[in-house]
Amino acid sequence: MKKNIKQYVTLGTVVVLSAFVANSVAAQETETSEVSTPKLVQPVAPTTPISEVQPTSDNSSEVTVQPRTVETTVKDPSSTAEETPVLEKNNVTLTGGGENVTKELKDKFTSGDFTVVIKYNQSSEKGLQALFGISNSKPGQQNSYVDVFLRDNGELGMEARDTSSNKNNLVSRPASVWGKYKQEAVTNTVAVVADSVKKTYSLYANGTKVVEKKVDNFLNIKDIKGIDYYMLGGVKRAGKTAFGFNGTLENIKFFNSALDEETVKKMTTNAVTGHLIYTANDTTGSNYFRIPVLYTFSNGRVFSSIDARYGGTHDFLNKINIATSYSDDNGKTWTKPKLTLAFDDFAPVPLEWPREVGGRDLQISGGATYIDSVIVEKKNKQVLMFADVMPAGVSFREATRKDSGYKQIDGNYYLKLRKQGDTDYNYTIRENGTVYDDRTNRPTEFSVDKNFGIKQNGNYLTVEQYSVSFENNKKTEYRNGTKVHMNIFYKDALFKVVPTNYIAYISSNDHGESWSAPTLLPPIMGLNRNAPYLGPGRGIIESSTGRILIPSYTGKESAFIYSDDNGASWKVKVVPLPSSWSAEAQFVELSPGVIQAYMRTNNGKIAYLTSKDAGTTWSAPEYLKFVSNPSYGTQLSIINYSQLIDGKKAVILSTPNSTNGRKHGQIWIGLINDDNTIDWRYHHDVDYSNYGYSYSTLTELPNHEIGLMFEKFDSWSRNELHMKNVVPYITFKIEDLKKN
Repeated sequence: MKKNIKQYVTLGTVVVLSAFVANSVAAQETETSEVSTPKLVQPVAPTTPISEVQPTSDNSSEVTVQPRTVETTVKDPSSTAEETPVLEKNNVTLTGGGENVTKELKDKFTSGDFTVVIKYNQSSEKGLQALFGISNSKPGQQNSYVDVFLRDNGELGMEARDTSSNKNNLVSRPASVWGKYKQEAVTNTVAVVADSVKKTYSLYANGTKVVEKKVDNFLNIKDIKGIDYYMLGGVKRAGKTAFGFNGTLENIKFFNSALDEETVKKMTTNAVTGHLIYTANDTTGSNYFRIPVLYTFSNGRVFSSIDARYGGTHDFLNKINIATSYSDDNGKTWTKPKLTLAFDDFAPVPLEWPREVGGRDLQISGGATYIDSVIVEKKNKQVLMFADVMPAGVSFREATRKDSGYKQIDGNYYLKLRKQGDTDYNYTIRENGTVYDDRTNRPTEFSVDKNFGIKQNGNYLTVEQYSVSFENNKKTEYRNGTKVHMNIFYKDALFKVVPTNYIAYISSNDHGESWSAPTLLPPIMGLNRNAPYLGPGRGIIESSTGRILIPSYTGKESAFIYSDDNGASWKVKVVPLPSSWSAEAQFVELSPGVIQAYMRTNNGKIAYLTSKDAGTTWSAPEYLKFVSNPSYGTQLSIINYSQLIDGKKAVILSTPNSTNGRKHGQIWIGLINDDNTIDWRYHHDVDYSNYGYSYSTLTELPNHEIGLMFEKFDSWSRNELHMKNVVPYITFKIEDLKKN
């Protein structure tokens, strides 16, 4: 059943501090078919980050504290239950000077363990800012302290240092909190927990445990010599306030124990948490998600698809399925996610993929994969969803380039197979799935079903499913004993396809509640070329001809897949491009017959091609002058808007806009002129400029607001691999997008 949820007013940040960290190095790292009951999803607001200054720096500043109203509750620690704070404060507004709470907290921490929970919002994200600090404030002891800090990229961290023992423990994770949403500061809820028994420091943000680190040289407060100063909103170092916080500590609680994980998750859950359609360890069995897609169907249903990635956030090699969810109330609530395109050669269970250097580059080596979905609704209301298909162990790099995977016999294209032990592809899948031996042109006892499962004499063959485990940062892939149907895309199959990439699509006649079996596209690039790669997002239906257009690319060409017979057959229009472009593209229609394709490039610019004949011929690339990204580029989203803006037809564009990584997400409004040029009149910053913003997707909701789902992290950065719950969904009114 769907439930109503309240709209949030402010998004809160709560930090729980319960452990001290190891090694002073800031933690940053760089890149289905059953209907389920609905799950509540609520909009989220952003948090404020910390600056580029390291918490180990000696930059100090003395700032005058502005007058403020503070509510204080002090409790006797001797009567404190595990979940009762020894000190709680509310509504502490600071402007960089901090507040001394030494008298209230000194001698209150009687245990070696502790937890601090902080709900806050920032008035400025600039500079490294500490939410709380415990220190030896004497000269020469500036490196003896514990703090909880923020950076201006959404990183949350904590550090425990002691000068006398020369120990320095630091734990952090990028993209943990939000900065602003609709130009208003977001209230975040974060947490840090220190556990001396486990020797771990754990950080939580907005209902997610973002990092836990075990350290050998664990420090608790008692281990730091000469502690004499307890401060809110800063750290007293050598007599001066450092890392001054700007904003309001809406609520801060100090606990004299290490609270358990579920308690802390509950304490830090807030409105930000509700902005996730897909969450770690949800019904998909995945901890990690990338490549979101949104599409609003003609019946008002808002549909979402996404990569559910099991082996971390890697593209290849990995184990990836396509998950989906939908909303029938303008994106307020969403159904529980389900796996709509999936292989089961690997168990779909949540894995804790390592983020540390030396472990983060480990990959699942043998998973068959669906990746990068594209959605389009045809004029007859049937929905198509496309995805790239990769056989087990095949990546973009390893995919055979000079083979489509098909064979032509008597004018027909058939998928070819190689039998285990053979060196040649002597078999093809013919009509009704029958496997033929091409050497004799006779049927065998084998057949392949609509989901690529292999049968012998009508009975399914099976293989053992794989699982993955980690021990001492070593990955092991092993057969787990579960029998699954053998499949031509699996590494242990009796018959295998050519190790190249394919494109599949499925159809739905009930707007995404149920789906057909997958169909592979024929060799649209020719027998001796592999398939193109999809540009994830949306296809379009050209209004004057009804032509269906699906974006794809090869690395040196745009390959616009199209159908002029409502999807009964498919062709491709190849448009040469400068070398090595990762030309993931999206289409908009400026007027009947006039289409533009906006695409990622490898020169840091967004390029666009124009067709004035419904996609038959295309212009040379032109570039948007107002967007600059790193040379490797990023996918973008662009859609037509159904209503007039300032009296004109309009398009909406979502893109990062930073040469310093996938950051600084912006939404642009372009007004279409009578001559089919675009006046890019308005833009809106989604969050602060240093916050991550990678792949994104836009849709117009039935109420004419704009829905946005995006990777709120830098998916190219090695320091930001394998992070949970970083693909939120939010909404805007057009009036919001006109403001910046």
